[in-house]
Amino acid sequence: MTGFGSGRAAGEAGEVSATVRTVNHRYLDVSVSLPRRLRGLESRVRALAQAGLERGKVDVTIQATGAAGEEASLASQEVIASVVASLRRIADLPSVDGGVRVSDVLRYPGVLNGVEPGPEAGEPFWPLVEPALRAAAEGVAAMRRDEGARLGAALERMLAEVDAAAGRLEAASAASRASRRDQVLARLRELVQEFGVEDARLVAEASRQADRLDVAEELQRLRSHVAQARGLVAGEAPAGRKLDFLAQELMREANTIGSKAADAGMTAEVVGLKAEIERFREQVQNVE
Repeated sequence: MTGFGSGRAAGEAGEVSATVRTVNHRYLDVSVSLPRRLRGLESRVRALAQAGLERGKVDVTIQATGAAGEEASLASQEVIASVVASLRRIADLPSVDGGVRVSDVLRYPGVLNGVEPGPEAGEPFWPLVEPALRAAAEGVAAMRRDEGARLGAALERMLAEVDAAAGRLEAASAASRASRRDQVLARLRELVQEFGVEDARLVAEASRQADRLDVAEELQRLRSHVAQARGLVAGEAPAGRKLDFLAQELMREANTIGSKAADAGMTAEVVGLKAEIERFREQVQNVE
């Protein structure tokens, strides 16, 4: 699910701001962006940011300002000597008026090189990073809870429609079962009348063929999957992967029912059922 949160904290070490963004993703993918000074804190920042999350792409950005966060620089003596010599040669030309100033030297890239901080350099900032990041994470959680409530209501409506479609299919199947049996029986009589087969055997075969088209078991399993999905949607635990699996099973049963549909009415009902299951499956991808 999507979400955004930000937090800020200040203290003796300086000031820290944190932002956390989440978007839908099939798996959990956490990206952390830190200043060089705070890179030693990455593992703690990552663990805190992903706490309680099961799925989603999470982008964490931490910024820090203050004396403890200033990065040291070293002057490159070789580069400076080369730049100064070049500038002096230019300054000595008759057409050039002026000497060599420090500001002229500092304009050249490579004169100052940043010192790579050690892993302990960010420690003074952790007391600020932690509360700022927790505030950002809580902002994300609040947005995700609101979205989850809306999404749960939408999923419940879809499951109710799937259940209603199963009821309509069950009624249609029961109503047409006798008709299908009579159709099969008439066809079998046409094929075997010249062989003098007894009617009792024909009736038994017609019943067997009709039973092959019966969808009672598939509808029972479909309704069982709907009940499980409703329990997961109503629960508090992360259920995205389980709902994704149930959506696949719902579609599997719908396909089987469609292959057994014996009349246009049932076929049309199955088409609507599969469309609703597909909408459910798409929305489940947004569930934690």
